[in-house]
Amino acid sequence: MKKRLISNILFVVFICVVLIIAGCEQPSLSKKSSTDVDGTKIVTIRAQTAGAELTRVENLVKAAEMLNKELKEQGKDIQVKVQTSSFNGSWEEYAKQFMLAFKAKKEPDIYATGHENIGWLADGNYIIPLDELKKSKEYSDVFPKLWESVTYRGHIWGALQDTEARPVFYNKDVLRKLGWSEEEIDSLPEKVRNGEFTLEDMTKLAEEAKTKGLVQYGIIHRPVDGPDFQAIAYNFGGKVYDPEENKIVLDKKAVEKQLNYYYEIAKKKLIPSNLTQMEWSNIHKIVVNGKTLFYYGGIWNVFNWGQDNFHEKLGKVDAKWVNDHLGMMLIPAAEKGGKPLTLSHPFVYTVSAQTEHPELVKRLLELVAAPALQTEHNIKTFHLPVTKGGAEHPDFKADVTLGKVAYMSDYTTFLPNHEGFPKYSKAVFNAIQAVELGKKTPREALKDLEVQLQNDLGDQLKIVD
Repeated sequence: MKKRLISNILFVVFICVVLIIAGCEQPSLSKKSSTDVDGTKIVTIRAQTAGAELTRVENLVKAAEMLNKELKEQGKDIQVKVQTSSFNGSWEEYAKQFMLAFKAKKEPDIYATGHENIGWLADGNYIIPLDELKKSKEYSDVFPKLWESVTYRGHIWGALQDTEARPVFYNKDVLRKLGWSEEEIDSLPEKVRNGEFTLEDMTKLAEEAKTKGLVQYGIIHRPVDGPDFQAIAYNFGGKVYDPEENKIVLDKKAVEKQLNYYYEIAKKKLIPSNLTQMEWSNIHKIVVNGKTLFYYGGIWNVFNWGQDNFHEKLGKVDAKWVNDHLGMMLIPAAEKGGKPLTLSHPFVYTVSAQTEHPELVKRLLELVAAPALQTEHNIKTFHLPVTKGGAEHPDFKADVTLGKVAYMSDYTTFLPNHEGFPKYSKAVFNAIQAVELGKKTPREALKDLEVQLQNDLGDQLKIVD
């Protein structure tokens, strides 16, 4: 009883400390939003993001300049000022910080986050729907499929900020050693696109490269839980979410094939035996040093490889080096003639339900979709545009990396926005880890996964045999 009392006291103290931090750590997010200066009303709009891609909020400052010019031309005595901040911490902490700030009415008007957070933000009444964005001129040429990522319960809840692709990188040097011509190497992405080169072909080619001693491993994937793993389930025809019932789906046939795939590449020793226990730095070193033929990565990895000394001789490598030595293709289709795919994780702007200036905020989010602003962000951070106008921007098309993968947006898939997905994702990753480590067969892992998800998700789960 005494231990429980002490535990409760410590928990209350922790919450108080977090609330104090939420209120004091970011004075730039003051709730005071407007003052009168020389007869002109200055409206303050607060925007927050997380991570190193600061252009996500810096571009809003530039969009405000466009908005202010618009307001002046309309004869309105209003000017908008954007205050920005970036959160440094885990994504889980970023979400908790927003919830606490919202409760204290100190949250940002614009909260930039991954699209998969829309579910809990909408269900918790933290944000407002933005259905009118789809009708605006600025978003009229959005790649249609991207709207799926911000749609939940029949409404649009986020302004698309950027997207990306998770291609399979392939090592050109290894293919050259296998006797491939430059034409064959350069045409591989198109063969994948046409369904001529399948997932099975990829596995066989990885085996050949390893058997001939050209690589230490044939295939590398991310070492931790993440979106990429669900792309393989989609590849086998699976679905993870039912929007009509608003439930997470355990598609047993597809998931068993998904587990079989990881079991197979582990049994054939095409991956490191401890892949799911490795550090990210080791993954990057394996890829840039030519120790694997294939790597399930993301286009932003080109940025990563230019920031740290991963290459044993060259240290940091630039985009030109990457394109000389590595190619990028879609994830090959599971069957001949099938459709390949990738998976995207769009970042989005959401609008606080407590914002004092919803119409100004919405107009700001329309203007920030300008192709020039998208391009500036995309080139700096190696992301893809959300509109066709952004994809046609000369600077984007000229980029040695991005221009080659823009087409992947037509083949993309997304994670569900359901709040129960993180539990599903973690459970599936644990099952994949178990089969790769040889602790369970795919059938055993699937059986345990079903029990785990039933316990974790309850009536939020739909099981399809």
